[in-house]
Amino acid sequence: MCAFIKKLEFWLKKVQRNSVSVFPTLDKFADDSEIDNLNTICDCIREHLTKLRDELVSYFPSIMNQDRTQDWIQNPFVEDVTSSSGLSDKLTENLIELASDRALELKFQNVTVSQFWLEVKGEYKELSEIAMSALLPFGSTYLCEVSFSAMSLIKTKHRNRLSVQNDLIIAVSDIEPRNDNILAKKQPQVSH
Repeated sequence: MCAFIKKLEFWLKKVQRNSVSVFPTLDKFADDSEIDNLNTICDCIREHLTKLRDELVSYFPSIMNQDRTQDWIQNPFVEDVTSSSGLSDKLTENLIELASDRALELKFQNVTVSQFWLEVKGEYKELSEIAMSALLPFGSTYLCEVSFSAMSLIKTKHRNRLSVQNDLIIAVSDIEPRNDNILAKKQPQVSH
């Protein structure tokens, strides 16, 4: 998003000089057709680009600030990562301890970032929770998408009267059923 906003600003500067070279199709059309009112078109494009940039900046306010306070999450072993961590003193001390642990640094090189923070959760609980909340900000959206996908598989045109509530709960739950306990409580069918 940051790159796109910067591109919008670049395009805006070009259009403010009445140049549409950043839009190759429009540029070719303008050259071929010898448009007389290119200034009017540039005014319209300028207005649109300005509104688009302003909307994106208001929707993603932290993008343009390049907040470096959470860089330690991506790599806690970078030199002087604690100077701009934005953490409390106690958590900064914990981060220094973590960054000084050679075994954890070797582990960090062999796993994904999220897997690393999950593995150090026992020893560095607070740091791990902060890191995981930053790495996984859209958990609820994921659950909604999983639920919708499960519902579309359960409810088809052939099963349109089916009540999906119980089946949907089972489909999206992480809890494994204890089949041994369930089957132990059931009486096997006896012969007549």
